[in-house]
Parts: sequence; C-alpha cells; structure tokens
Amino acid sequence: MAIAIDRPSRLSRETLGVPGEKARYLIQRDLVVQKIDTLLLPLMRQHDIDMWITMDREYHPDPFAAEIGGQGGVRNAHIFFDNGQRLEKVFIFSHPPRQDLAARLYDELIHYAYRPEGLRPHLADAVRRRNPRKIALNMSPTLPMADGLTVSLKRYLDEAIGPELAAREVSAELLQRDFRATRTPEETAVYRKLVEWTAIWEEEGLSRAAIVPGVTTADDVHWWWRDKAKEVGLDIASFLPGLRIMRRGTVIEANDPDVPIEAGDCLSIDAGLSYLHFHTDLKRSAYVLRPGETEAPRGVKKAMVAANLVTDRLIGNMQPGRLGHEVWDMTMAELREDGYETAYAMGSAAGPRTPEVGIYCHSVGTSVHDIGARTAEDNPHAFGDRVRYPLALNNWYSVEHHTATPLPEWDFLTLRVNTEEDAILTERGIEFFVPRQTEWLLIESE
Repeated sequence: MAIAIDRPSRLSRETLGVPGEKARYLIQRDLVVQKIDTLLLPLMRQHDIDMWITMDREYHPDPFAAEIGGQGGVRNAHIFFDNGQRLEKVFIFSHPPRQDLAARLYDELIHYAYRPEGLRPHLADAVRRRNPRKIALNMSPTLPMADGLTVSLKRYLDEAIGPELAAREVSAELLQRDFRATRTPEETAVYRKLVEWTAIWEEEGLSRAAIVPGVTTADDVHWWWRDKAKEVGLDIASFLPGLRIMRRGTVIEANDPDVPIEAGDCLSIDAGLSYLHFHTDLKRSAYVLRPGETEAPRGVKKAMVAANLVTDRLIGNMQPGRLGHEVWDMTMAELREDGYETAYAMGSAAGPRTPEVGIYCHSVGTSVHDIGARTAEDNPHAFGDRVRYPLALNNWYSVEHHTATPLPEWDFLTLRVNTEEDAILTERGIEFFVPRQTEWLLIESE
C-alpha cells in the first residue's frame, strides 16, 4: 500500500505542541537535577572516582556544561565529591545565576564575583578540605565531548591545588560516557517526542508542501527545512539538512543548487532537530511519481524491502554487552554470505552494479554522534575507542546503514537506500522511537 500523499499539515508549533521558553526551561532544569541526584553517585562509585571536577570559562563552556547546571563566567568550577555517605555538590562561579537551577542542584554556592583573588583560593580550599583519592577531569584522547578541559585551565587547577593533589588526577571519560549515555525514563520521554517532531518535519519536506518537480532543487528544500524548524520553535541539529537525489544509478550530492528534482527521482534526507540539550539524527526517503504512476516501480520498492531486511539483521545483533565493532563484524559477515559487498562510511561505492551494505551506527542524543558505543569497523582514527565500547542498556542509538540494490529498471545500476532511525536499547533489544520507514514516501509530479 502506498503512503498517502495528500495529508493535512502537522507541521506547526501548535500542532506539534512545542513548549515556550519558560516551560522548556523547567523541563530541562528538572531533567538535570533528577539525573545528577539519581545516577551520578552510583556511577562515580562504579568507576572508583570520589571527586569529579568540571571547569570552564566565559565563551568557552565545557561540552558537559548544560548537563551539570553550567553557565558563563570568568572561571567556574563544578565539583562533585563522594564523602562515603552522600554526594556533595559545589559550584564556584563569578556571575550570580539568573535562574534557579544552580540553587536547586548544588549544596554549596560560592560566588567570588570580580574579586582579585578569583577562583583560585576557593577551588584550592574545596579540594584540599575533602582530600580526594582521585580527581577525575574532563580529559580524553578518544571522546571529544569528554575532553573539555583546556591546557590553561588544567595548569590553573594544578597551581591552585598543588603537586600532591594534582598527582591524583585521572581522566573522567568513562564516568562521563556512562553518565551521559545512560538515559533516565524522563529523558527518554522527552527525546521520543523530539524524534516524533523530526519525522513529521522531514516527511512534510518530502511532499508537495516543499517540492514542485521540475522546479525545486535540493538546496531549495534544505532551506525550507531550516525555515520550518525556526517557525515551529526548534533548531536544526549540529549539522545542516542534506538532501540527495538518486537518479538512475547516479547520486547527486547533498543540496545541489542547480539540478531540479524530477519525476522518477529517489530522494534521501539526512537531518535532525535540536531541543533543550538534545539532538536527533534521522533519514527519510521518497520517490517522485511519474505522470500516471500511483506507486513506485517494482525495483524501487524491492530496494526498500532489501534495506529493511538489512535493518532486521543488524538490530538482531545489537545486544547489550556486545562491542560495537563486534556487532559490525558479525553483521557484515552474514551480509557477505547474502551476496553484499562491504562498504565503509565516506568510502567509495563497490561498483555501479554491485550490491553493497555500509553500516555506521552510533550513539545519539546530546551530541549527534554521541559518547557511547559505535557500531562500525574497528577504525580508531575515525571513531576512537567508541567502536570498542559495549552497547549498553538504556542508551540511545542511531541505527544507520545504506543498502545498494541493482534495479532492472536502471539497467541494473544500483539504488542506494539510506536508512537511519533513532532507537533505545532495552532488555528486549532495539526499540525505535517512531515507526521505522518501510515504504517510500510518494511525491506527485503533477
């Protein structure tokens, strides 16, 4: 059955139910407080860390700032300490907060303003009085979002606390990984809604609401998506929407400003939306009907079926505890038995008529390519240690791959179906936040 073409628009702020500024602040505030108060202490103990310090500066926030109640300042320090009985939370800052998040989150607020001594004596006192065994800092060779501590701030901290305590410093990267990537039910409910909004936004752009075949270019639609995101009170994620045209074995690269979309084209959008401190990453595909057509050609529909069978194989292997590259290895081995060549992220195609699959799943949520496990080839240069991390319960993942299928209608040149769905890993396996795409969206040409 073809997906309906003529449908009323669902893309408005009122229809989606996107909250206003105050309501979204309250949602984010409560998510931050609840997560720190429930998850951080047991994770610190799991990683044998009794003190975690995050430091940042004005106009140079740490990547974790939004998740720990951070704000701009001359120099700020967020200190979390396990005293054996409870988690102590100290925030030392230059500028007084103008919202109530810090007061609700932290036990001790130290405001040093513009006094000449600055942060240094307060930071030194907070650390020395607690005399931690280990001081975890945001330093990581493999996780960019866990590598927020600058060289100058590290030097400032070391000079403040002295060499004896500085010798106890360790990386906080695995604590940061598990704190961010382990999602609370409350976070998941918010993120599910954002994924729903993203699917509606993308699908509306793949319709006559945004596309007039023979006139509209991929670049035109890219700008349509950007405008619509703002109209509904959201932002695009940390990458621009990219619309590709697949035309008889040729892929016209994303957002081409010169080539109009034509009847018979297959379209693929890769995009995401941002809300609170979350980002989505989702793909949708559409076929532009030729005059007289009411559904996609048989070969085009079979290519979508083939892509969904690859998804089935992949998510069946995405089990808690398996390393990211192990999932990739076992899935690609199975697919090679089915006759597919192996493709790689940002690599060239195996051949114009060669069936191929490329798998490049990743953690998703607070960053588009987030801090948890990646299901891809064991390539540390590209992916760091994330391909060597185990998939974990209650983590969010992008299930992402492409499947190239030869089409009889195209003289057996391949059609590349790009698939990406956001999901959570549960005891039952992968669960998608919205129904995954199993059929082509259809765009009338007249």
